[in-house]
Amino acid sequence: MAKVNTNYAIDLSIPISHPLVNPAILNQTGDQTEIWFANHSDVSDEFRSWLDSLGLVITYPPLIFYTPKGKQCGIHIDGHSPDADRAVMNWCVQGAGSMMHWYKLKEGEQPFETTDTQAGTPYIQYHPNQVNHLYSHVVKWPTIVQTGIPHNIHNNVWEPRWLISCDISRKENPEAGLTIAESLEIFKSWIA
Repeated sequence: MAKVNTNYAIDLSIPISHPLVNPAILNQTGDQTEIWFANHSDVSDEFRSWLDSLGLVITYPPLIFYTPKGKQCGIHIDGHSPDADRAVMNWCVQGAGSMMHWYKLKEGEQPFETTDTQAGTPYIQYHPNQVNHLYSHVVKWPTIVQTGIPHNIHNNVWEPRWLISCDISRKENPEAGLTIAESLEIFKSWIA
């Protein structure tokens, strides 16, 4: 079995059955990818209480990513600045075997587009010939992932995939998010 590179992904085994009160909000069936915010009220009390016990809060409502079977999202960075360090907790629903990939921007390359997602979040995009592959990992239930460097997801061909992406911050700095190093320290007791 390949060793997990914790610079990009950290699989967790946490005492939470589901981050959402009602998973039925994951009901898209189209053939196009979609991104939207769930509501704060969609977050389960169990998840919110567990984060609170660790001195953490959800930075903003969970982002939900829907990827139809056999589709992929483009190579991108979530946020305003390239080469940041931003870790989020992702929960994959269906899409068994779908793979997340991380990349390093080639010397001298710039994004081809800086835009906003359908949810209004900042999004920096790259062409495949602008990057070199660094690492790949299957997102589990849940996995902390690095979103501040170029990355994308390839969904399998068998079923659609929903991803619940929870940006988490310390209570004393509720909009800052977490780095990978902070995540390793905070969640060390739950690393799978």
